[in-house]
Amino acid sequence: MRYFSVLTIVLCAIILSPYYGYSQASREAVIIQGTVTSKADGEPLIGVSVAELDASNRVVAGTVTNFNGQYLLRVSNANGRLMFSYMGFQRVVLNAGNRTRIDLQMVEESTSIAEVTVTGTRKTTSQGGFSIPEREVSTAMQSISTKEFEGLQVTSIDDALQGHIAGLDIVANSSDPGAPTSMRIRGVNTINSNAEPLIVLNGVPYSLDVDPNFDYANSNTEQYANMLSINPDDIEQIEVLKDAAASAVWGTKGANGVIMITTKKGVAGPTRVTYSYRFTRTKQPQGKKILTGDDYTMFIKEAYLNPRQDDEANDLPEYNYDRNFPDFENYNNNTDWIKEVSQIGYIHNHNLTVYGGGDRAKYRLSGEYLTQRGTIIGQNLERYSSRLALEYNVSDRIQFVSETAFTFTNNRRSYDNYLGIAYNKMPNVSVYMQDRDGNDTEEFFNIPRTSQLNDSQKNLRNPIALSELATNRSRSTRILPQVGIRYHLLDPVVHLLRLNIDATFDVNNDKSNVFLPANATNLRWMDRVNEASDASSQNLGVFSDANLLFVPNFENKDHSLSLYASMQISTGNSSSQQIVTSGLPAYDLIDASNLGYIESARNGRSSYRGLGFMTRWHYAYKGRYITSGTLRQDGSTRFGKGNRWATSPGLSLKWIMSDEPFLDSADWLSMLAFRGSWGISGNQPGSDYLHYSRYGIYGSYMNLPAVKPNSLRLDALKWETATAYNLGAEFAVIDYKYSADFNYYKTRIDDMLFSGFALSSSSGFPSLPYVNAGIMENEGWELYLNFNRFVEVKDFSMDFKINFANNRNTIIEIDPTILKSWNAEFNYTNGTYLTRIQERNSFGSIYGFRYKGTYKYDKFENAIEKEGSILGADGVPLAPFALDAEGNVIYDHNGKPKPMYFSYNHLPTRYQFRGGDAIYEDINNDGTIDELDIVYLGNSNPKIHGGFGLDFRYKRFMLRNFFNFRYGNKVVNSARMHAENMYTDNNQSIAVNWRWRHEGDVTDMPRALYQYGYNWLGSDRYVEDGSFLRFKYMQLNYDFPKSMLQPYHLERLSFYMTINNLFLLTKYSGVDPEVGYGGLGGGGISYDNNRTPRTRDFVFGVTIGF
Repeated sequence: MRYFSVLTIVLCAIILSPYYGYSQASREAVIIQGTVTSKADGEPLIGVSVAELDASNRVVAGTVTNFNGQYLLRVSNANGRLMFSYMGFQRVVLNAGNRTRIDLQMVEESTSIAEVTVTGTRKTTSQGGFSIPEREVSTAMQSISTKEFEGLQVTSIDDALQGHIAGLDIVANSSDPGAPTSMRIRGVNTINSNAEPLIVLNGVPYSLDVDPNFDYANSNTEQYANMLSINPDDIEQIEVLKDAAASAVWGTKGANGVIMITTKKGVAGPTRVTYSYRFTRTKQPQGKKILTGDDYTMFIKEAYLNPRQDDEANDLPEYNYDRNFPDFENYNNNTDWIKEVSQIGYIHNHNLTVYGGGDRAKYRLSGEYLTQRGTIIGQNLERYSSRLALEYNVSDRIQFVSETAFTFTNNRRSYDNYLGIAYNKMPNVSVYMQDRDGNDTEEFFNIPRTSQLNDSQKNLRNPIALSELATNRSRSTRILPQVGIRYHLLDPVVHLLRLNIDATFDVNNDKSNVFLPANATNLRWMDRVNEASDASSQNLGVFSDANLLFVPNFENKDHSLSLYASMQISTGNSSSQQIVTSGLPAYDLIDASNLGYIESARNGRSSYRGLGFMTRWHYAYKGRYITSGTLRQDGSTRFGKGNRWATSPGLSLKWIMSDEPFLDSADWLSMLAFRGSWGISGNQPGSDYLHYSRYGIYGSYMNLPAVKPNSLRLDALKWETATAYNLGAEFAVIDYKYSADFNYYKTRIDDMLFSGFALSSSSGFPSLPYVNAGIMENEGWELYLNFNRFVEVKDFSMDFKINFANNRNTIIEIDPTILKSWNAEFNYTNGTYLTRIQERNSFGSIYGFRYKGTYKYDKFENAIEKEGSILGADGVPLAPFALDAEGNVIYDHNGKPKPMYFSYNHLPTRYQFRGGDAIYEDINNDGTIDELDIVYLGNSNPKIHGGFGLDFRYKRFMLRNFFNFRYGNKVVNSARMHAENMYTDNNQSIAVNWRWRHEGDVTDMPRALYQYGYNWLGSDRYVEDGSFLRFKYMQLNYDFPKSMLQPYHLERLSFYMTINNLFLLTKYSGVDPEVGYGGLGGGGISYDNNRTPRTRDFVFGVTIGF
């Protein structure tokens, strides 16, 4: 922070002093003074910039007028030129002519001319180097101004973007402070590499280069969350590049799409100060109800009894309410653990901005302080951030720009998943140790290791004790200084030929400290108590970009051309350390460097280099026939010599049909255009040094230190390449009041990268780090509709916007060896789904059994006697006996009905189903439920996702309403699975009160079986429809008119009130169907594991401008 402060002061001094200070006087220096007034009313003008210019139009000296409009300037040349400039007035340049006093009357600019300049169809957008008119964009992109969510309380900009961009699917993984989201642009574009889109901030790509051998506290997701923690109040605009022709600008880094963020800059005019404050109250939604202490005891004793009908099996003192039991009071409770770990959360967000400048220099300085208390006890997040943007025009041809950002995040996280523990922990036990009279002591209670209870309960630590005593803290510091120079090689009035040179430094330090004291657990001293883990990583990245832009000024205005060439160099170094120490001598010595037993210590270093060359062009004929192209080459040190370079071309065409002469009579038609694009992008592996033979220490040989090879050399590894096609259409009528944008795309990913390719043991290596071995496709469409002020009556108006996106992912081809390696064999256990990647299916597909309910009867005779058939009215068997394809009972050679089995041919897990057990569909009708009965159950990827908003305006009031939705995705409700399995000592949902208990019970809830049976196999019983419609936010704001504020010397006063997550429409039985994407290890399946759900928030905010 000290270096950051010094750097800020130096930059301010260098840039602002020439503008506001006096120049060094020469021997011939003279003093010129005078008064500047407005010609319209004769009033003195305060803050007028008065500057001396040299022959190159550089500012030599300068000052500003005082409160009386007076100025005093020491000039070096009595015959030089003076420039007078003031916001809203015409600039004046005149010769001093040896005068010592110059009074001036300034003329106001015509507001009508200014309006013509900024309105119309020439709005531009910047895409990797040069700006082009927005209507001439021929690639698939969508932009959004942060005014869309001004006043909303979001700790990360990705949350604000959710649902606003067609084709950008954003899913919250948790509402814990600092938790990241999952983002996908046009589906899953890679399986084994980072699938998140590239973030580009002010033309500089954010990197996530972390030592691949170092993984602590989910470092990648934590860094991604920190990377997106850009103060939303600093953001001017966000552009999302979706097709390869657009993202080819960023080459291989843009294979998953690109999110380009542009921050606010200084504005010419007097110094302005803006302060905003937002207060947020957050609360968790109601979760599933779980058993009380009495209901839990009844269920668990029944679960112990059922397997073998043994009365002694459930004779456990912890469940018997026996007052002679020494710990009776500690097990004689009715603790609501969910209530104990939950709390009301708060967010306080302060933002202060100072900005202003003149014709030569502009500046903007902002600072943010955010503190958040989570809805789970013990969670606290603090973030300090600041950003300084400076622009200084040295002359008409030279401009200096700089921007420095600083972010510090201190996140106290939960040591464990407290909410998950609360759902599972038995309600009988107390939070604190209790005395004989049932009074709480000051010591937390954990189930002793000597208890007869199953480890599933003994290993569930007291979440309140963990919250109070354990430590899990992460701290992140990121500094991003950026400097650049713009030099016009030719007179911009004649031809634009500009050289741009930028350099950005990315300094990122992360530290984590984890400590588990003995008094928060039931561990013994030899079980690694008082264990501390300290980890840190340091990353330094340097990105430099030298580019040349040429825009010729043709005499024939039918032609418009922009040419651009760039060379980009990126380098980086990272190091990491981690030490784990146990047996620390005191509970408050949480640092792993203290004296103790070192369990492990490791460190790592890595470096990378990248080089990219790019050329771009944009050509328009008559403003309606448009073509754009990109050709980029990237080099990476992660490949061998023959494959280090990847070429990313992109080509796009556009025809604006509405500009054709034959449609001149269609005045109502504002835009009708068609476009097409093609491009290639790539992906690289997540590890360095793959093309080297790496060695590691291997004990000793003949009493000498020895090394052995750790990996095979991968010289032939290639880039993962994605070839994308896009067809689009734009339509707008009545001066863009109604507009639509449609895209159809298809992307083919070749040479997919897979890690952990299994090898024969005879090779001496267990696996290859990476291999190219597959083809995958994404195909889909996007539709965006915007109705701007479609209802307008006097002071009242309405806006409506909606977007839809569809994506279909298909795995075309994968090497059979890869399939064998990744597709694990069926493990014959409860609670798991078959991890499978299958050709012609989507990544994220779910495979399991079909659940049909419970067997109503145990005996064949009972079913026949009471029902008259072995089949129920719905065709489901009433008793556990085998049926053929026609529903007839299969008899054995003795003429007896053949019972149903689980895994009949696998003796260790063979089990005969009984009455009250789960029914699974016997697909092949062989009388046994096994891997041959596993079928496709759905996919975790949504068929359609998007959002829509309806805004109301009345005078200075604004009411914004926004909804987001997902449709057609499947979620494995793992939380429900474990809350209804009745297999362990864990607490259960109240749904188990309707379990099967007696012969003839009609229910879909199987009987309770402790550590027995197969009533919770991975099946469609727990695969639920994750579709939802969420009322994401409703915001009411009011801007006070300036006429009311002027007496108080205020520029702006606004109030905001927002309610987030008003309601949720879904068939999902869990708390919230918004569940993150699954990784490769889980086959891309989305699992709901009782993470903290999205909260319901109330926000009050105010913005004051001076």
